[in-house]
Amino acid sequence: MTFKIDSQLSENQIESDVSSYLGYITPIWLKRFRLISVDEQLTGADKLFNRFVPIYMQFKVSHGLNPNSSILHRYLNKPLTNIIDYRTKNNLAGNPILYFQLRRQAKTATDFQHNILFNLNKPPLQYSLYVAPLTLDLIEYENQLNGDWFMKFFPFDPFAHRELEIHDTFSKINLAVRLNPFLRHHISIPPHILVTTHDHHYSFSKSGGDVVWHGGELLYGDFRLSTQFLRIMNYSYNRDGFGMTLNQYSEFVDNFNSEFRIGEYSRFNDNSVINKISNFGIDLKEKFQINLMFLTESKD
Repeated sequence: MTFKIDSQLSENQIESDVSSYLGYITPIWLKRFRLISVDEQLTGADKLFNRFVPIYMQFKVSHGLNPNSSILHRYLNKPLTNIIDYRTKNNLAGNPILYFQLRRQAKTATDFQHNILFNLNKPPLQYSLYVAPLTLDLIEYENQLNGDWFMKFFPFDPFAHRELEIHDTFSKINLAVRLNPFLRHHISIPPHILVTTHDHHYSFSKSGGDVVWHGGELLYGDFRLSTQFLRIMNYSYNRDGFGMTLNQYSEFVDNFNSEFRIGEYSRFNDNSVINKISNFGIDLKEKFQINLMFLTESKD
């Protein structure tokens, strides 16, 4: 096995599959909730929902490291060798070790993508996450999209049907998300610290455990996407004052644009709240590759 193991997946593929998968999971319980992307047409969206929780996702490709590689390979790959050394010293699992690096600051950007994600992460009103698969293999990844055993208990195909409708108890929603094999096989890490360089990595095991920020801090908790998304859903559904209103989010966008100069994109220019939000989401995607999605509460 070589020192560094490249993924067979692409960032665009992961973005498309995870965004589509989450967008098709639409539970119905007392009220109607839906996860939508601002890449969709939002015209008239103010008539579709009362309140919403913004969720910002940056999709990453996981790469692998062989912890049993030769001394020569380690010498020639010193920055990545530090990941292996830290995990070995702290008795952390991983063979291969999975990791991803922060993105370089774009020439047209005002800050590192990581810092933008950090400043967008304001639980419980809104959340930001790095999302990366817990596999390097294309066939394994595609098999997780289907999950035959899972479909026997929760029979839906998110790529063939628009909605998953759950009509009984909220505990079934919990179970469907918690056991979902596709969501369980993605890591989802909220940015937790500001940076002055992109030369940092997150590393983790194929099980999604032993998450490390280099350098160096061991992060505690369950960072699988199934758990993170369930945590967001549970908190959002079980508290009064779900999410934000359009006016509250519009004010947040104005303040964030003023500080970080995000909202310069102007596909829409009629100054409506919906178009302001659309421009904001498009600018986040164009400049920082950050996808904005809304967990919404329907008016109907």
